[in-house]
This record gives sequence, C-alpha cells and structure tokens, in this order.
Amino acid sequence: MDSVSGPHAGQPLLTAGAPALAANAALVACHGRGATAQGGINLFDPASRHGVAVFAPQADRSRWFPRPASASRSANEPWLSSSVDCVAAALEAARAIDVPSERTVLVGFSQGACVAAEFVRRNPARYGGLALLSGTLPGTIDELGSTSIDGSLARTPVLVGYGKADPHVDRAGVAETVRTFERADAVVDERCYSDTRHEVTDDEFAAIGTLLEEILND
Repeated sequence: MDSVSGPHAGQPLLTAGAPALAANAALVACHGRGATAQGGINLFDPASRHGVAVFAPQADRSRWFPRPASASRSANEPWLSSSVDCVAAALEAARAIDVPSERTVLVGFSQGACVAAEFVRRNPARYGGLALLSGTLPGTIDELGSTSIDGSLARTPVLVGYGKADPHVDRAGVAETVRTFERADAVVDERCYSDTRHEVTDDEFAAIGTLLEEILND
C-alpha cells in the first residue's frame, strides 16, 4: 500500500478469492481491533462467492485508531485518515484488475466498520455495497448530528447490522449513521439482532453474499 501515509504506511494488503483474470466483483474486508488482515479474510469467507476477489488491508498494531469510535474525530487523527488511505489503496487494487467501485462491496467489523463508513463518507460514489457490522461512523454524537456527505451515494446499498446486547455499539450513533447515509441517497438496511452481542450473524453473512451475487449476475 505505497499510497498510504501516516501510522498505517508500509502495512500489507492481502488478497484472496478469485484471481485477477477471473474476478467480476471485489470485496474489501476491514478487520476489527486486535485482529489482522488474514483474520478479516477468514471472517468474511462465508459471504464470499466464486468470481469475487478479496482485498484486506492491515492496520498497524492491529488497531485502526487508538481511542473509542465515539471520541471526537480529531482525537483519532492521524490514524483515522491513514486508515481511510488503506481502504482507498484496496479499492485502487481492485480497479487495477478492472473491478470498478460500483462492483466492489466494502465490509467491516467493529473498528473496521467505522473505517469503511468513514471512507465512504469522505469519498461518496456508487459502490456495490457497504456493510457496517457492529460499528458506526466515528465521531461524537454532536459531530454525527451535524455530519453530512458532500455528494451522492447514488442508491448504494448499505447494511447496518448490530446486536441489541452489544455493549460496544451506541444506538444513538447507529441512528445518526443511518440518517447520514440516507440523506446521501443510500439505500439503508438496518438490522438489529436480539440476544446478539459483538459478533457477526449468519444473517449478515447471507446479506453480504446476496449483494455480491447481485453484482455477479448483473
């Protein structure tokens, strides 16, 4: 990831799934805090499909930013901007094998979800999909309440999934995240799972798989 600056510069971008000549869609997988790029590939393997190239950036010291996602954005700089660079590098790698953003699904779990959300906030476009699992846009509630996206997501499907019993996901943050993406012309699918804590559900894997299948069948 030569284009990445800041704390995550020099970290690897792992690839898996379909080889370049056989890839008709891409999945950018952002791991959670304490995990690795390979762990992200393994985590999202149930959602992958034939014909999908997987790109997984690695965070320095396995954390995308040092403070809680609910802290002010400035408190998590320069890590937050560096993490956005990592997602951009993954998308550029997908484009290098002729898979454009509108055929690429971005997924993230926990901190990785916050990173994927922040990337799309800063880079509005039509994506194949965005799946935020147990994570929200980063920032304080006051920051999120005044957040807008400078551009259109052009009907990008956005999955926001979280457990009702998850102590790490703030419901007010979820509501503001949903509002922000809906105002930018995304199609948001919010799913709250009863008796689920900080984990990914089979239903979420299936939903991501469906997004990829729709791209592959297009």
